[in-house]
Amino acid sequence: MEKNNLSVNKIMYFFRRAIWEEGNVAFRERPLVYMAQRLYMVFKGLFVENHWGYAAQLTFNTMMAIVPVFAIIFAVGRGFGFEDYIAEWVHRVFASQPVVGKAVLELASSYINYTHTGVVIGVSLVFMLYSVISLFNNVEGVFNGIWAVTKERDWGRAAFDYISVIFLVPLAIILLSGLSVFFNSILGRLPDFQVLTPVFKGIISFAVPLTVLTLFFTLLYTFVPNTKVRVSMVWFPAMLAGLCIIGLQTAYVYYQVMFTSYSIIYGSLAALPLLMLWMQLSWFICIGFAELGRANQELAEGHLGETRPDSLLEKIRKSGMVLSLLCQRQRRGGGPCPVRDLLSLTHFSYSQLMCSLHTLIDARLVSRTHTGDGTEVYTLNRDAGDLGMGTMVEAILGRKTSARQGDDSLQLSAEVERQLEDMLQDYLTAMDSVKVEEIVES
Repeated sequence: MEKNNLSVNKIMYFFRRAIWEEGNVAFRERPLVYMAQRLYMVFKGLFVENHWGYAAQLTFNTMMAIVPVFAIIFAVGRGFGFEDYIAEWVHRVFASQPVVGKAVLELASSYINYTHTGVVIGVSLVFMLYSVISLFNNVEGVFNGIWAVTKERDWGRAAFDYISVIFLVPLAIILLSGLSVFFNSILGRLPDFQVLTPVFKGIISFAVPLTVLTLFFTLLYTFVPNTKVRVSMVWFPAMLAGLCIIGLQTAYVYYQVMFTSYSIIYGSLAALPLLMLWMQLSWFICIGFAELGRANQELAEGHLGETRPDSLLEKIRKSGMVLSLLCQRQRRGGGPCPVRDLLSLTHFSYSQLMCSLHTLIDARLVSRTHTGDGTEVYTLNRDAGDLGMGTMVEAILGRKTSARQGDDSLQLSAEVERQLEDMLQDYLTAMDSVKVEEIVES
């Protein structure tokens, strides 16, 4: 039993301490440490921070919005005269579930026709748009949660982005369908290479979907979170996500024979739980590799994933450094400070910086506002020249709460209470000799 505990402790020590001793390492230098660091941060995000549960939430949201989403795609495609291309694309998307593909096409067509008839045309249209925008908003909220972003897009920018997506998706589908037809026509005109044609078809049938999925996930990971995400950090996780989606689709088709008896028992209703299972696994893949992209960027920026919690002294130290930077900015007349400037100056992770800023806000030393374009900025509430370390520590610790009348809980004696108060005041007065703006070199 002791050996087992020792082995578990060694494993925990390896992931929590040992792999972080060298900081961020390159893959070619220490491949095992490189992968272990990212594996640990992905595991922490999925299971410790419980981001794994986002998949169930998004599966429900997607099921509620799937018909309105395809209805809008069809409506836009019909407006451009490319309805047949989109129908063909839907059949390819649901190639492993033809019953679902047929049902989606029929329901989307009925939905569009319904919104154009009767006195409820306005209500139906509003509900359709609400379902789609609600799905977009939930997806954005999930990715903001993964990247620890607390500020969502303002409604003006969000509306513009969502409407752009609604019109761009059908156009992208039409473009991809055209490229597919183009490549197939080229292969059909190679009579002298009939032996190689099946090979080319196999390569294209694999490479084109992988390229499309990689591009899709790269755009999703880059632009959906309301923070700056570098493409170089997420393109490889996006490609891995695309490979897993292709593998999931292939496995579903391969093992579909196993669900034959299930389909016989439940009939057409069997497609619904199978669709939900396929959709939830797809969201699992999407979220898991989003965590990998976040791990790549945080490690590249020097934000290590060591899980040792900050002590109270460490929290005060970090808050003091952030406050010192704000004091120096006030002295220079720089105005309110955006988060990105503090991130570049402190090299803290986003969550560490936000923890320090929230501590300062709760202490009423710093206030948070927003600029005209929705950017979150922070301003010092006091004059930088009068702000000493003692004042900062006193504000962070807060005042002693007086005992309520009738409270019979254990209390310190009056003499000890007075002595502690005097010692604390002497300590804070001595600390006030050090100005906050001087603790960090400018």
